[in-house]
Amino acid sequence: MGRRDFAAAEAAAREALAARNSPRATDAQLLLGDALAGKRDFAGAALAFNDAYTRGRTGPRAPEALIGLANAFSGLNNRREACDTLDDLRSNFPNLRGPQAERAAEARRRAGCR
Repeated sequence: MGRRDFAAAEAAAREALAARNSPRATDAQLLLGDALAGKRDFAGAALAFNDAYTRGRTGPRAPEALIGLANAFSGLNNRREACDTLDDLRSNFPNLRGPQAERAAEARRRAGCR
């Protein structure tokens, strides 16, 4: 992702997801979501981030999945869904700190949420 080689990142994520019951499946879903968003495939990114969140609703990467999902909705110009997702993030993870809190605030600003 750092080299902005979204096709390679997508391929790596899909390869990791092909291995069933991988302990890194959530990480692979997040990578897939980031890669698809980088390719401006926001619909695919939304599905990947939603799958990542579904796999680990209470895990440490769940807030990241919701932020990615909100950003994908913003990319699709679905502002209401983006704001609803960010409201869910705020309700489920009220104590976000550091970079995650900054990313959530930026996503909220970009989507035009109240």
